[in-house]
Amino acid sequence: MKEGKSFMAAMERRFACKNYADRPVEDADIAFILECGRLSPTSFGLEMWEFHVVKTPGMRMALHDACFGQQAMKSAPLSIIVTARKGESYDPYGELIRQRASRFPGTMDEFVDDFQGFHEYLKDKGFLDQWSEKQCYIAIANMMTGAASLGIQSCAIEGFRNDKVLALLGRNPAHWNVGLISTFGYPAEDETRERIREPLENLAFYH
Repeated sequence: MKEGKSFMAAMERRFACKNYADRPVEDADIAFILECGRLSPTSFGLEMWEFHVVKTPGMRMALHDACFGQQAMKSAPLSIIVTARKGESYDPYGELIRQRASRFPGTMDEFVDDFQGFHEYLKDKGFLDQWSEKQCYIAIANMMTGAASLGIQSCAIEGFRNDKVLALLGRNPAHWNVGLISTFGYPAEDETRERIREPLENLAFYH
């Protein structure tokens, strides 16, 4: 229960920070935040993402421009961009699936048999890219909560130019999409604020 209380304390402390102090996030803390992302679950354990860490002033300002000039992007000493492989990567007999499947117990044939029907459904519906990008939200959410446990605030950024961000990262838009971006840093604004959320009885239904 102690661990659960610690997690809830981080959840309650976190807020969407727009203004950050001029204080860098230490490398050890960045490594911890990234590990929170790395350990996050993905569909079929495929880990279809990359984590791009933005710290240098030049990249920070270029990213600020690619994110429509949002204040959080300008003041944050750290941003993490989670990119997602596009649908072509998920051929059940392709290189990525073969590499990922080889890490798990059982045979390649068993993994493909399990994955192939789901892949065909997503491909037929045109959902492969959407499915891949959704995984990025899981990683960012865990990184944001992990950061809050260190006293580091964050803000998820959904407003960005996909093409511009990928160009900054040197990633080909034919093969990659940006799933989500988050800023991180120490707040330069009041952290004591009311949590505006709907009560649980309005949201939870038991069946």
